[in-house]
Amino acid sequence: MKATIINVGYGDAILFQADGGYTALLDGGSALETEFAADPYRIRCADFLRRQNIRHLEAVVISHIHEDHVCGLEPVLRQIPADRIFVPYPLEPFLEGRELRPAPDAFRSVPLYANALNAFRRILLQARDNGVPVTTVGPGDTLELAPELKVRVLAPKAASISAYMELIRQAYAAEDEASVTECLAKLDATSNQTSLLLRVESGKTAMLLAADSCPREWDEVPSFLFENVNVLKLPHHGQIDSISEQFMKNMPLECVITTASSDHRYNSANPQVYERLSRWRSPHTPRFLFSDERSYPPYFSQPGGFQAITLEIDSGGITPKFI
Repeated sequence: MKATIINVGYGDAILFQADGGYTALLDGGSALETEFAADPYRIRCADFLRRQNIRHLEAVVISHIHEDHVCGLEPVLRQIPADRIFVPYPLEPFLEGRELRPAPDAFRSVPLYANALNAFRRILLQARDNGVPVTTVGPGDTLELAPELKVRVLAPKAASISAYMELIRQAYAAEDEASVTECLAKLDATSNQTSLLLRVESGKTAMLLAADSCPREWDEVPSFLFENVNVLKLPHHGQIDSISEQFMKNMPLECVITTASSDHRYNSANPQVYERLSRWRSPHTPRFLFSDERSYPPYFSQPGGFQAITLEIDSGGITPKFI
C-alpha cells in the first residue's frame, strides 16, 4: 500500500493506493491562487492526480469543513469520478441550504470558511445529481476500503457534531447579513472540533491521520486504538495544540508527518512540537517529514524540493520516497 502526502502548501491532501489499482483520497487541499503562487513545488491536488494518471477514485473522505481541506476537492471531482464519499456530517441541512456570504468587513478567516461551506454543499449536490452515495461516518465505524486498507473512525464526538449542526441550521435560516456572518464566524471557530480522526491499518502498519482533530478532542476514544501507531499525521498542521504526551509518548512512531506551509503561518510546524516529541520518544526518535519544507533543521532536509512524499508500506516496513 502507498500513502502519498501531496504538497498543497498549508492544507491536507492524502492519496492512498492499494493493490489492484484501488485509490482513495482524504481531503483535497486549498483552491486559493495565492497558495500555489509562492512556491514552484506546491501543486494543486487535481493537477497532481492528473500528472500521476489517476483517473478514478473508489473513495473520497472529507475530514471537515475548512478551505485548506475541502476547496481543492471540487476540481478533483470535476475531472475524476468517485464511487463514494464519506463525511462526518448529516447531509440534509446542507442539501436544503443555500450559498452563504459574510459581510465584506468580516474577519479574513470567515469568508474562507464560507468558501469551504459552499464548496462542501456543492460537492454534496453534485454527488446527489450523479448518483454517488455519500455516507455519514462517526466513532465506531470501520471502512473496509480494500483488502489491505482498513479505516477506523475514532472522532469527532457526537456532541461536537450536534452543536455544529445546530449552527449550520441557524446559518441557513438567518435572514440578514449580520446574522449570517455571526454564524459563519462561530462555525469557523468550531469546525476543527468536528474533524475526523482516522486510524488507517495496512498489514502491521497503523497510521493515525488527525486532519485538524487535536488531542483535547480525543478523550472519548478507547485507549487501545492509540496503540501500535507507526505513522502520525500531526493534527492542525503542527501547531502547539497538535501534541499530547498522554496519547503520543508510548506510540512506536516511525514517521511523523506535518502538512504545514513553509512560511509557518499561524505558528504551524512549531519547533516546540518536534522538541517535545523527540524528548518523549528518546532514544527512538521518529523520522520527521514535512510536506512543504526543503529544510527544517535539525529534523529534515530535502534541498531539491518535491511535490509529494509517498510512504511505501509493505512487510519490510515503511519507506518514504520524494516525488
